[in-house]
Amino acid sequence: MNLADDTTQNNLHMAYEGEAKASVRLKVFAVKADQEEYAEVAALFRAVAESEAIHARNNLRMLGEIKDTETNLSDSFAQETKIAQVHYSDFIGQAESDGNENAAKMFTWARDVENVHAKLYGRALEHMLAEEDTTYYVCDTCGYVADGSIPEICPVCGSPAKVFFEVK
Repeated sequence: MNLADDTTQNNLHMAYEGEAKASVRLKVFAVKADQEEYAEVAALFRAVAESEAIHARNNLRMLGEIKDTETNLSDSFAQETKIAQVHYSDFIGQAESDGNENAAKMFTWARDVENVHAKLYGRALEHMLAEEDTTYYVCDTCGYVADGSIPEICPVCGSPAKVFFEVK
């Protein structure tokens, strides 16, 4: 396959986005099925979500997006910074203009968390070079990621420490 072909590259990118979105959507559906006590349906949603994640990974690999860890951290830092500074600011402005306070709040949280992600990538590179281990905790309300310890209150959305979960 000739990856220089713009149409194929575009198709790989669209397939990656679709598969990644499907994986996330199905994981959310699995949580809902678990809440409604449909364990077998939840397991199916999780299984298909994993399958979709494999498809997304394969497309990402074909796009040449997976590099060495140091480059991946650098690229991720740049991407998070751009998303926080450009995209979410536009989204917040539009939601406020539309009078949709809930969307504006969600976009604001996401923007603030994206800024934190960028800082975490920088610290991760420092941890990696110093051969230090750390533990990450995520706020289940807004997605804030804490490095090393759980804050008493989420600095982005104000949720209590009990909503944080450890990521391994």
